[in-house]
Amino acid sequence: MREIEDLTDTRLKAWCIHCGAPIANVESNRDHVPTKALLSKALRKRGAAYDRGSGDELDYLPQVTICKPCNSGFSPDENYLLCVLHAIMAGSLYPDPATHPEAASILRSNRQVVRSLKNGPDGQFLLFDNLQPFTLYPDFDKVRNVIIKNARGHAYHETGEPLLEEPDHVAFTPLDRLNPEQRSGFEAVGFNPELSVWPEVGSRMMVHLLDDKTIVGGWITVEADRYRYSMDWTGAITVKTVIWEYLATETRWER
Repeated sequence: MREIEDLTDTRLKAWCIHCGAPIANVESNRDHVPTKALLSKALRKRGAAYDRGSGDELDYLPQVTICKPCNSGFSPDENYLLCVLHAIMAGSLYPDPATHPEAASILRSNRQVVRSLKNGPDGQFLLFDNLQPFTLYPDFDKVRNVIIKNARGHAYHETGEPLLEEPDHVAFTPLDRLNPEQRSGFEAVGFNPELSVWPEVGSRMMVHLLDDKTIVGGWITVEADRYRYSMDWTGAITVKTVIWEYLATETRWER
């Protein structure tokens, strides 16, 4: 996706969006939203080249500045979700490298996660209960932490508004578990300028709305078939994401 300069009020950028620490008083660095590991290796490589000033302008990967402790603190849960998704897509905790090379490599390198998934508690977690006979019991809180982290980052990146409080609603489920009516409602996002409140002048979202090429059907695509997200800031702030065209998520902050 193309980089858009953020021209929102710099006073809104004074804190880490996750812990509220004053950025001026702590070590900080750039955090990718979405989690970079959810994107393909090829795009990550092109994005790194763009950051160094040598890549294509369409290879920008969304980033926000947060405190270093928060950035590193999310890594274990991000890695956990990556392993869960690879196992689900491959249908095994021990996928064949010939047919699922990326999944095999990731899961081989994270045996502690594989062991935790293999020895999960009794009771099928609803997120995966339609994938018999292969069954996983992932940690709900770990998955939820990554979803909130990315949603908070998307809101900050697009509207310039930090959301320091906990969200009022977090939900996630496989796309194919939604019935046709639910799927239509989830996918139908957009903006009606006659009925809605416009985002802050200078925000990236304002630019998106004025350029009909950057948003398709209300969705911003970071990488096709890997990650897309949408924003609705009228009334509540709602962030929806679709990961690997498999996992649908919705995070909402009431105003």
